[in-house]
Amino acid sequence: MEEEIEKLKKIKAKRVFVQFPEGLKLRIQDISKKLEREGLETVICLEPTFGACDIRDEAKLLGCDAILHIGHESLGIESKLPVVFWEYFIEADPCPILDKELDKLKDFKNIGLITSIQFVKSIPKVKDYLEKKGKKVFVHKALQYPGQVLGCNLEAAKAIEKEVDCFLCISAGEFYADGVVLVTEKPVFNLDLEKKEIYSLEEFRKKAQKIIAWNKAQFKDAKRVGILVSWKKGQVKNPFELKKELEKDGKEVYVLAMDEIAPEKIEGLKLDALISLACPRIGIDDLERYKIPIINWDQN
Repeated sequence: MEEEIEKLKKIKAKRVFVQFPEGLKLRIQDISKKLEREGLETVICLEPTFGACDIRDEAKLLGCDAILHIGHESLGIESKLPVVFWEYFIEADPCPILDKELDKLKDFKNIGLITSIQFVKSIPKVKDYLEKKGKKVFVHKALQYPGQVLGCNLEAAKAIEKEVDCFLCISAGEFYADGVVLVTEKPVFNLDLEKKEIYSLEEFRKKAQKIIAWNKAQFKDAKRVGILVSWKKGQVKNPFELKKELEKDGKEVYVLAMDEIAPEKIEGLKLDALISLACPRIGIDDLERYKIPIINWDQN
């Protein structure tokens, strides 16, 4: 954190808008107190922060002169305020979990490793462990670190799919592993550092594929369609070309704009289906929360 504090001081920040992912909520007050002790006023943002595409220019309205964005790396998106990115690496030792759970990978010789930015330092440990057990390990660098994926960028997995028998995702929760399941055909296992176990995502694959296939079929027959757009930085796309295409197919189309896409915001509207132009995870995650079919623009 000292490095990030120095960066904030270097740009002469006085009041800092602090953005963080949900997983760091229990630590955010300690982070705020440390910044305050260094002479920096803080405003803690309690709106969800989903990635580096989610930079809040509204911070300027609160008199902030800088943003501290925790848990993500820069995507090069412009902001009205200077942004200091704190990747927030978490030191973890997955080896005790591997000792206990390795038998679940016994049928797989070639294993691809992936993780989020928080746990990239665990990749060498897991690679070394598996290789000592006779496995052949593949790690691809698509982003800043080898094996790193984002919810919207799973290239580190897709690039090695043909070479591996399965993927092992090192994470806390299923968000990243779920994404890999839906962009590859190989088995995916999650090494969950919170649950301290390794488990398969194949049941999720079957369930999600059924829902996605049903939603796509229903969308074709939908008469009234809502195009979901977000004004989050990095997610803004022009919906009007898609609107014209759908109208040519005889559909009644509405452009629906919001910051965070959420199903409860759509309740009360008379629509048969939704198509999202925002974050690509919207048409994948929380599918069961939507009362009408929803697809992503690239599923149309």
